[in-house]
Amino acid sequence: LIQNHFKKRNSLFKKRRFFVLALSAMAVMMGLGIIAPLMPLYAKNMGASGLWLGIIFSSYSLSRLIFVPMIGKMSDKNGRKKIIVIGLFLYSIFSLAYVFATNVYTLSIVRFLQGFASAMTLPIIMAYVGDISPKGQEGKYMGYFNVSRFLGLGMGPFLGGVLNDCYGIDSAFYALSALTALAFVSTIFFLQEEEGFLKAK
Repeated sequence: LIQNHFKKRNSLFKKRRFFVLALSAMAVMMGLGIIAPLMPLYAKNMGASGLWLGIIFSSYSLSRLIFVPMIGKMSDKNGRKKIIVIGLFLYSIFSLAYVFATNVYTLSIVRFLQGFASAMTLPIIMAYVGDISPKGQEGKYMGYFNVSRFLGLGMGPFLGGVLNDCYGIDSAFYALSALTALAFVSTIFFLQEEEGFLKAK
């Protein structure tokens, strides 16, 4: 009976962690989707040429390319939650920085910094999902997790368009920051580090 009790409790904890991780991923992807269709317009208003549009968009992926491997190793050694929390906090801050970007140079820097924050969120969240997935159910858990990701990414552009038409383009950046801040708070209070994972280190 005691063994069954602990199994049920452990299963409940894993489901709660999974929900928080899925919510965080959905918030980040929704925020990303909010600004994705508006970014070319925002850059064009700053006088961006075709070349600078390419630089602005590439800087985000370039940053992830550089930092994801290093941050992944850090999370293996120091735990997932710390990295995710810091990443969500920085993502929220850098999202606000879009409002203060005045030219293509600062906009490229903001995109690069947001790519760095992104490297600390989604890849590490996915690693955490892998940590808590029951043996033999990894595909199932990852499938449900990707539903939350694509739900956020699918809703984001529509929401961004509505915000832009009703309140102006800056409102999209405020929404992105607010969504990520919500995920940040949820992660702090409701996501626990895997005890077994830490002990193994």
